Amino acid sequence: MIYSLSTWLFFFYFYCFLGWIWETCYVSVLNGKWVNRGFMHGPFLPIYGFGAIGVLIATLQYREDAVAVFFVGMITATVLEYCTGAAMERIFHVRYWDYSKLPFNINGHVCLLASLAWGMFSVILTVYGHNPVERFALNVNSNILELIVLVITAYIAVDFTNSFKAAIDLKEMLMELEENNEDFRRIQKRIEVVSTFYGEELKEKSEAGLKRINSAINTGKEMYERIDISRVKDREYLKMKSLLNRNPKAVSMMHEKAFTLLKKITDEAETQNE
Repeated sequence: MIYSLSTWLFFFYFYCFLGWIWETCYVSVLNGKWVNRGFMHGPFLPIYGFGAIGVLIATLQYREDAVAVFFVGMITATVLEYCTGAAMERIFHVRYWDYSKLPFNINGHVCLLASLAWGMFSVILTVYGHNPVERFALNVNSNILELIVLVITAYIAVDFTNSFKAAIDLKEMLMELEENNEDFRRIQKRIEVVSTFYGEELKEKSEAGLKRINSAINTGKEMYERIDISRVKDREYLKMKSLLNRNPKAVSMMHEKAFTLLKKITDEAETQNE
């Protein structure tokens, strides 16, 4: 059947919403608390929308064969998940999902268990789930459907723009922390070299001189390990914290130490603000 653009968009948004329900419930249970899962703030996960549309298109000629649907859907969704994860990590320097600790993973972006789940979802979607969604969309007045799609499109555009900006701010903050850490390490190394070669001489001449060197090292370390918590109260910083809260398993392989430090700082700030 040939669908109109509004119908395709409705399917996309519906499965984005359904994917958000699944991910939010699953992650909330694992964490023992409510987690509004996803890259965006609103109740939509685009990866599921694209995955559902991709599977529906890829399995058109296999609708009557559940086994074929399983494997075709699994491959289609896995390729999409890998490409999306790799692209997001390249753009934002953060992995918003990470399978590195699971067996049979590829660069942490996909793994066998997730691929099998995609295959199962593909069968449920194609053989059973999509039919009532399709009937609903086709039975709704076309003008009403277009209005619904238009409103959701406007909402998602604003939400995605804000979330994208927060992700870029997070990337820039990680790069800044990493750069500051590198500067501190270079300074610390120089001070330690001076301390090694001239420490005894300074000690003989003045205990205060050696104390100043050690004080400089400790002060520099403290400056790096503690950012002004008041900055976390800023609006853009809170958006970054919200993004991290929605993705509790997120990691940064490019800025691992800076990412750990940033999460620690924002958690401390959140505790102070409560």
